[in-house]
Amino acid sequence: MPSGQRVTHAFTVLSTVDQVPVARHETRKVLAAWGIGGDLAYTASLIVTELVANVAEHAAAESPTATVMLAADAHWLTVAVHDTHPRLPRALATPYGDGGRGLRMVMLLTEEAGGRHTVEPTPGGGKHIVVHLPVTAAESALNQT
Repeated sequence: MPSGQRVTHAFTVLSTVDQVPVARHETRKVLAAWGIGGDLAYTASLIVTELVANVAEHAAAESPTATVMLAADAHWLTVAVHDTHPRLPRALATPYGDGGRGLRMVMLLTEEAGGRHTVEPTPGGGKHIVVHLPVTAAESALNQT
């Protein structure tokens, strides 16, 4: 794939815990098709797992589905999960309170990979949790011309 090309894929799952492995599997399948593997694919699939699980646990009552959006170019892999619940999530300051561990894990995985994350409210309610992970030559065929 040429280095200047950007690829995207979006899919929707029900906001139920049984859909978490479906989202993880679809993410791994898409990344493999794009030539993205190794630690980057593993980290991205863990992030999707946690974010979709969070929607199932905390937002399902007002968001019956979650949309997973993946995008990649030669430099960045973007993973985003959207739901229609209006409440923005909070990560715990410490790992010992009730709840918030999933988002905290997403934050730590993102930081460990050298990436960045945002929580963005969307018009009409809902939110996107967006994670940008750097792509290295060893992890992606997207870097090959």
